[in-house]
Amino acid sequence: MSLPRRAGGTWYFVVVIATAGLFAAVPFAHAEHRLRRPALWWWTALYAAASVVLMIIMPSSQDQPAASTADVRSTIGGVVAIALIVAACIQLSGIRREVYGLPGPVRPVQPWAADPAVAAALALRSRREEARALVARDPALARDLRIGRPDLPRQYDDGGLVDINTAPASVIAHCCGLDDRAARQIERARSQHSLPFQSVDELLVFAELDVSAWDLIRERAVVCS
Repeated sequence: MSLPRRAGGTWYFVVVIATAGLFAAVPFAHAEHRLRRPALWWWTALYAAASVVLMIIMPSSQDQPAASTADVRSTIGGVVAIALIVAACIQLSGIRREVYGLPGPVRPVQPWAADPAVAAALALRSRREEARALVARDPALARDLRIGRPDLPRQYDDGGLVDINTAPASVIAHCCGLDDRAARQIERARSQHSLPFQSVDELLVFAELDVSAWDLIRERAVVCS
């Protein structure tokens, strides 16, 4: 019998918690294999290195350290293990939704959502979430549908997303509600960055955009590989 759709990928958390964080790298490696996102390899390597450190810290029966030393090492190891579990589970909660195509968290219906303008804005936000999930699951299809390219003819409605790697800088600025100066900063950052951006935050750092523009870009920007 198949598991309910929302239960897909729960083994990510089981592996992390049951192994006290020692195998936290395994779900990240699986997610990288499914999403083909290079940044996830860095997280895999980071959690693998942290697991090695944890094994070194924790006292073993063969070492037979002094009681006081063993207590200190056990305490430090316990803190590191808890930190690994918490950090990994928080990250994997979003990654799991992308890998298994799960819907986002259910938001309670608010009274103001009945307003037509608010309802239209929420509908566009939902379209953007669906389009981002499609980009993560099937990048080739996303390119065919021209997600994030409002400057090109297309039929698919992505809710107003714009691809920070391929869309013209002026289009990115316009879609995100930014001025011409921000467009020039984005263009300069892309020309100086030899590889495509792997995340929206990379663009924010390299373009040196004002903090006030970050939320505007995060709301509309997407990275299509």
